[in-house]
Amino acid sequence: MRPAEKTGSESIDPNGFDPRSIAIFDRNFEFFGTLDRTGRILSLDGRLFEKTNTKTKMLAGQLFSETVFWHSSENTARVVAKAVADASQGKSSLVAVDFRVSAEEKIPVELQLQPLKISDTQSEIFVSGRLLPELDRHKSQESENEQLLRAAENAGIGLWFWDIEESRIYATPSCNELLGLPRYDLMTFESFLSVVHADDRNFVEQLFERLQNQSVAYDEEFRVVRSDGTFDWISAEGRSVGDSENVPRRMMGIVRSITQQKLAAEELAKVYDREKRARDEAVEANRAKDFFLALVSHELRSPLNAILGWSKILLTKTVDDTTRRNALETIERQARLQTKLINDLVDSARVTSGRLRLELHPTNLFEVVRVAFQSQKPVAETHGLDFSFAADSHEVIVIGDAGRLQQVLTNLISNAIKFTPEGGKVSIELKSTAEAVAIHVKDTGQGIDPALLPNIFNQFAQGEIGRSRGNTGLGLGLSIVKILVEKHRGAVSALSDGLGRGAEFIVTFPLSDSKLPANSQEDAAPQINRRPLAGKRVLIVEDDADSREVLQLFLQQSGADVSSAESAKFAMDILSQPSNGLPHLIISDLAMPDEDGYSLLSRIRQMSPSRGGLIPAIALSAFTTTESKQKAFESGFQLYATKPFDPDKLIADILNLTEEKK
Repeated sequence: MRPAEKTGSESIDPNGFDPRSIAIFDRNFEFFGTLDRTGRILSLDGRLFEKTNTKTKMLAGQLFSETVFWHSSENTARVVAKAVADASQGKSSLVAVDFRVSAEEKIPVELQLQPLKISDTQSEIFVSGRLLPELDRHKSQESENEQLLRAAENAGIGLWFWDIEESRIYATPSCNELLGLPRYDLMTFESFLSVVHADDRNFVEQLFERLQNQSVAYDEEFRVVRSDGTFDWISAEGRSVGDSENVPRRMMGIVRSITQQKLAAEELAKVYDREKRARDEAVEANRAKDFFLALVSHELRSPLNAILGWSKILLTKTVDDTTRRNALETIERQARLQTKLINDLVDSARVTSGRLRLELHPTNLFEVVRVAFQSQKPVAETHGLDFSFAADSHEVIVIGDAGRLQQVLTNLISNAIKFTPEGGKVSIELKSTAEAVAIHVKDTGQGIDPALLPNIFNQFAQGEIGRSRGNTGLGLGLSIVKILVEKHRGAVSALSDGLGRGAEFIVTFPLSDSKLPANSQEDAAPQINRRPLAGKRVLIVEDDADSREVLQLFLQQSGADVSSAESAKFAMDILSQPSNGLPHLIISDLAMPDEDGYSLLSRIRQMSPSRGGLIPAIALSAFTTTESKQKAFESGFQLYATKPFDPDKLIADILNLTEEKK
């Protein structure tokens, strides 16, 4: 056989090498042999196989590239396979690879594959290997390269190289893995492009087109889509390298996943956005609260100004009866206004703290609306309004707290009256369907700016809305209305075509199949019994002298025989030595120095009936919390009234308790 350096057109014995050829090749090559055109071994020999203790005849028929000698690394096996494939296509190959002697030892060799034509129909491949010169340097270089590759793998970095002239891409397994391709597949540009996110594909194609035409560096980011539909963010860096004429011949680069960094950055942006919104909301809330507190101060001072002013006139001036009556009516009206302001503040505090409780029972909503309408009718008539109420049914049953429902309707109706000028119209309509009932409170008054409608039920926006409608008040009413309606599983909305075009408030509630108790067919509001208190003995316990005096005077003018005590101690003295018999009823404040009203009643309830242990008692206090009421009832009070007291209701409560005692 002729040596491999000869032309590939000469033939070689397909059955093997003769002894003379072996001797010649042994002197020139570490191993040599022939392969068929598919890369399977026909013959193989050489002194290098002595180190592996391999019987070369046993290798016949095996694919050359898959023999154990090229298993020193994945890259070596790939390089050998490519060299065999090129030789099968008629191309000579010369590559430097590691020949695996054992698991611990590998030798760098220069592997040459030369296509040989045996006949017109048969061709083979001559394969030979020589030891590489400067073995130690090559070993050191290979070791460094492998260390770099391992370091890149461990760092989650993929490496790739693109031979532009031969259109070949060489990529590390980790590169394939990072891009979502099978770890050991041969990468092509088409397979790479197929995993790029559709929204990024055009950009990536343009990038590589530029790299093929210009020797430039790049640093870009794009997304790849995984088989499960999720996507990863990839950071890609590298450059294209040109020849002496700056024409790109190859590209190289690295890729790494930056998905976690992207997610962290997105989360950080979300946190920042949430914090900014919270900060903005806090600033706005503080601004609204500052405005609200200034408004509270103004609205509480305004009634006091009228009350104190008229009181001063009545005390120091001589006035006629008409002026005196007008002064007293003004004082009463302003005192009631101040009471409403305080009640709104208390309800607002209850809503904020979550302590607003309802006593839910089957309730005839028609009666609630009717009573609210009747209570506001005198006010509407005084304002010269056309005031009407219409209902399509007189029995509309809902589950609700009658008192709170009346508070809702009274607030909406009084607002409509307040914002409607003389000669205007306020109408209330109750419309029911099979499943729900709607109450429409409509006026032809000042209307509402459309820009304010979205915030009309917000707690601290109400004062500003009230100002825009040219009227007074804290504006807490509508925010409380919304809370109360929603606690009844209802909804409330506001409509207006703009300023000067009126407004309409619509409240809806779900209907109930429940039946009313037999005694609930009466009006929703209690009918006040105005019988005099003649013959009733009442003991007042109140540490505040002014409050004690006005209550005593009121009860005495109602016919009661009144005793008063400024403390719990004096009250016990009166009970121990009653001049005209034990009182029929006790009215006591709760917050008093030395001993409070709770303690006083607890002590009285421990006394025998003959000494007053069973005397009915009413707590009269400025405390409005549920806890205060519960504690009062536990101490022995039968009823709880808040300051300022409602004169008519107080008389009715006294009569009811003293009649029950009989």
